[in-house]
Amino acid sequence: MGDEDKNFVFFDPPLWRQRRSFVNEVLKDSKVTSVVDFGCGEGSLLSFLIQPFEESPITQLVGVDINREVVEQAVENCRPWDHDLEFLRLSPLTIDLYQGSIDVADKRFVGFDALVCMEVIEHVDPPVLDKFFDVVLGTYKPKIVIVTTPNVEFNVYFPQLKYGTPEATLRIEDHRFEWTRKEFQEWGNSGAKKYNYSVEYTGVGKLKDGDPAVGNVTQIAIFRDLNPSSKPLLSSFDSYEHIEKIVFPYYNEPDKSYEEILEVIHYYLQFLCNRIIDTTIYKNEQHDPKRIKIEEIWDIHRIRQLCKSKDKLCDILRSSSDFTLLNDEEMIVHKEYHLDSYDHRDKDYDYYDKNYNYYDDYDYYGGDYDYYDDNPDCDEILSNSNYNNDQNWVTTTTNTATTTNGWPDYNGDCDRGWGDEESDNNNK
Repeated sequence: MGDEDKNFVFFDPPLWRQRRSFVNEVLKDSKVTSVVDFGCGEGSLLSFLIQPFEESPITQLVGVDINREVVEQAVENCRPWDHDLEFLRLSPLTIDLYQGSIDVADKRFVGFDALVCMEVIEHVDPPVLDKFFDVVLGTYKPKIVIVTTPNVEFNVYFPQLKYGTPEATLRIEDHRFEWTRKEFQEWGNSGAKKYNYSVEYTGVGKLKDGDPAVGNVTQIAIFRDLNPSSKPLLSSFDSYEHIEKIVFPYYNEPDKSYEEILEVIHYYLQFLCNRIIDTTIYKNEQHDPKRIKIEEIWDIHRIRQLCKSKDKLCDILRSSSDFTLLNDEEMIVHKEYHLDSYDHRDKDYDYYDKNYNYYDDYDYYGGDYDYYDDNPDCDEILSNSNYNNDQNWVTTTTNTATTTNGWPDYNGDCDRGWGDEESDNNNK
């Protein structure tokens, strides 16, 4: 480790991931469907939140930043990938990006479930910050607000900052301030009291052998509206400049009957059961090929599209005499499956990848299977473009743009070097 590295603290997982994962979990637990990212930078949090929740999914994301250049970069980082076109989401999603300042209220932002301000307030001059609560808690009035900011007390672990001395400096040159936990809580308590919000404080980023009295490297406030029916404070509004609307494609076919979905389940089970046989032979293990984990079926993207929820999948399985559910985790399959067009057990095992998935010269969606020749009712389902693709074995619904969260340090994460060593090749 070089002398420069000794000046930094490294976290596992990286601090940027801890922050975004924390925010994601709070939003998920709060069952929000619409989120504003205040000071979105280049879209680091927005791209992280593109992954849908299985329950109460986010259907509307909005980002606003004062710098147009980084908003345009956020647009690029949040666009659908080819992956998103291939694996259609289970619910709609729109993302709107705006240029604007956090001290100005825009009427279009009223009524969102949640607002997040992540590593932003420390970059804001006092006159602008003074209006933060008037705009956010008093006017926008989201159900939940999450604010993160550096904990200056943690700077004791950064010797180059000389914390506690007359020569002390801040982590980033552009920081206007870095608060102690007491200062942050005094600020948060004043806003919560004025606008009838509750507030709780926590943080992310601990050192294994660190001093508990120092706290986390990042401190977090979570505000919750105690009076959702109250009217917004402001009656007049300004307007942010709308830069771009991004609309994600999603699965929007009519619901299928239980019988139709069972046809699809049987289609996949013929491969799943035979794959388990091959895997147990290859690894010399004892495993009942008729005993299947429900999660293995639920992890097939097409099954998720058709069933919408794991509970519905279980209901469909219970409706058929071909299955016996042992519990919500496992089932017994009573049906025999044969891959007549291909004797896979006579082949060498080099057609498995590390996850024991078929590949190369075996097209297990294009085969001529007698079972489906005798069941023409499922032709419509099988012909769907999302069905005829071997990658549907895996549920992959996360847009993983590598982005940063800088405001106004737009060339990288504002806290890079302070536990945020985010590789350019590191997906969110």
